[in-house]
Amino acid sequence: MAYGKYKDIQEVAKKYQIKLAVGAFVEPLPTVIEDHFRAELAYTLKSLDVRMSEAAISEFLIAPILREIWKQHREALLLWSHVSMKVGEEFDGYPDYLFTKLSPLGMVRDKPYLLVVEAKKDDFEGGWGQCLAAMIAAQTINENDQITLHGSVSNGDVWEFGKLQGHEFVRDQRSYTISALEELFAALNYVFTQATLLARQN
Repeated sequence: MAYGKYKDIQEVAKKYQIKLAVGAFVEPLPTVIEDHFRAELAYTLKSLDVRMSEAAISEFLIAPILREIWKQHREALLLWSHVSMKVGEEFDGYPDYLFTKLSPLGMVRDKPYLLVVEAKKDDFEGGWGQCLAAMIAAQTINENDQITLHGSVSNGDVWEFGKLQGHEFVRDQRSYTISALEELFAALNYVFTQATLLARQN
């Protein structure tokens, strides 16, 4: 089933017997935000209708932010955009953004899959259903359900975070916004740091 066909996280949890919980697992790690990135983001927000569609949100807001934070972790992680992630007959779709361990073969997808990010235009429940389904597919590919997978859903302005380990999914009770850019980058840096540590261990 395509990830986008799931309407909410409850549907996915029931189908795959995932326990849902709410917690506060993100421990923000402050990081440097380059001036040129701040200037580009300010220009984008001022000059473009970035919220006209999911595609615009993804291209003009989410991708630049992910690319900027990923550059600090590029020695361990690879960034993939809208690539097929098919697992048997059960899962078939294109996560908006996917991060995997950097392969010794260069630009080749390698296990473990570590982080999934989905763009949604204000439909966070639908976004989390889609994101959790993609995380379960990634867990299946990893062939190790004890590797913690992180996920995020964003409408460009607001970012939410979750993690999946085994059959338990925890959604962080806090959200972060681009209007508080330092806090958002600190939260993203925490998630990327966890993924980097797992990539180096596996």
